[in-house]
Amino acid sequence: MTSQEKKKQIEERCVLLERQFEERYGKPFNVSGKKCFMVGNDEFFMVTGLSWENAIVIEYASSKAEAEKNMFEDGDLFYMEELSDKEMFESMVKEIEE
Repeated sequence: MTSQEKKKQIEERCVLLERQFEERYGKPFNVSGKKCFMVGNDEFFMVTGLSWENAIVIEYASSKAEAEKNMFEDGDLFYMEELSDKEMFESMVKEIEE
């Protein structure tokens, strides 16, 4: 698989995950041009594809102010070849809600 094909697969998976997160957590917020979801009182997360790792990561900000300043911290990496769509979503929800 070429790097371009991997990048496209990651982008497609990110779109699918964002739709699933919208169903679970509500409409995303646009924070400084980034699609972020709110969990808890004022915590935000976003989905980021990493084509060089062939993985997707959830990035977290503990407040809207931090999200606006792009002060996100990375969660675990979720590798494309290791998890199906469903498994990846379930694993990410587990990470988000712990």
